[in-house]
Order: sequence, then structure tokens, then C-alpha cells
Amino acid sequence: MDGSLARERVGAPRAGIAERIWEAARVEFSKRGYHGARVQGIARGASCNVALIYRHWASKKALYLDILRAVWLNAANEIAAELESGAATTSDAVVSAYLTAMTRDPMGAQVLVREYLDGAPFLSQLTVTDPSLLEPVRRAAAVMGGSAADGVDPVLAVVTVGGLTALVASAHEAVRPFVTAPAAPPAAWRRHVVELLTQDRAAMQAADGVQKPPPV
Repeated sequence: MDGSLARERVGAPRAGIAERIWEAARVEFSKRGYHGARVQGIARGASCNVALIYRHWASKKALYLDILRAVWLNAANEIAAELESGAATTSDAVVSAYLTAMTRDPMGAQVLVREYLDGAPFLSQLTVTDPSLLEPVRRAAAVMGGSAADGVDPVLAVVTVGGLTALVASAHEAVRPFVTAPAAPPAAWRRHVVELLTQDRAAMQAADGVQKPPPV
């Protein structure tokens, strides 16, 4: 991601009714996904009528695409900052950066989870329209290493990490009402999640380094 994209402001377009619609739509899409969300539900959440929503966005799809792009960019900005600072130089650091990005916006993480579960049709549409959205993924993939030839596609690995950290962030937030025991210290919890998400890849890399017997 270049600097100009990393610094782009994302979020509600402005204060007032548009911001109320934006926040209500985030709630609706995070709970129900694009297909389950209802414009009437967004209107109720924003305390406005449906016609007012269409005054600011041409359709439910247009509103969803704006929100999905903002969620993606917020996470991408975090990853870009880590990569540009040189902090993310290992697979563990990339996973940690994604986890930080997702836990800062668990509602946005839930929007992403539902998008992934639907097959990411709208995210694909966004990246086709604006290929620069994939730049942080490519740069993170370069850090993750590996190649399709050795059975570890680095881009797929990074996209998988993004999806899993989004799921972890949304689950961590959703479980709060049901957990009565004291939560683990944030540092310990993060370390556990990073180890969990990287151990399979470490095992694959270790196995790849084992000398293979010659063909017979």
C-alpha cells in the first residue's frame, strides 16, 4: 500500500444523520450480513425513514460497499503501518498486526467474517475496481514467505490469517456476556492466539526442511 492510501480517511462521511445511518448500517450488516440485512432495520437504528437513507446512498449495496471498503482499509492501514515501520518482519509479526487491526474494530471484523462466509463477492468486486486494496496483502505475503510451488501459497496464507483473526476478534467480543471468570491478561491472550494461528505454518515449514528420501 502506498502512503497516500494508508493515510486515507475512512469511516462515516460526516456528522449528523449520515453518520447515524452509517453506524446503524454497521450494526445491521455485522449481525445479519449483506443478504440478511434490511434497510428498514438500518432506518430504525438510525431513527430515520428509509427515504432518508436513499438520499445519502443510492442503494443498500452502495452503503454496504462503502462500509466494507472502510473496514478493509482500516485493517490494511494497520498492516501497512507495521510493514512500513519494519515492525512486521516475521510470520508471527504479520499475524499479530492483523490481530491488532481486527480487535480494534470487532464489529467491522464481524462484517468481514460474514462477507467471507458468503464467498467474499463484494470484497472481490472492490479489489477488482481498486487493485491497490490488495497491496498490503501482497506485501504481507512477501514477509510470510513460501510459494505455491512448495505447497504454501503466501497470498492465500495472508488472506486466511485475515479471516481467522477477524473471527477471533468477533468471537472474543461476542463471548463477553457469557464469561464470568476473569479474562486472561491481554498480552497472554494475544500470545496464545498468535501461536495458535502460526503453529501449523511453522510445522509445514519444518516438514519442508526435512530431507526427503530419493525417488525409487
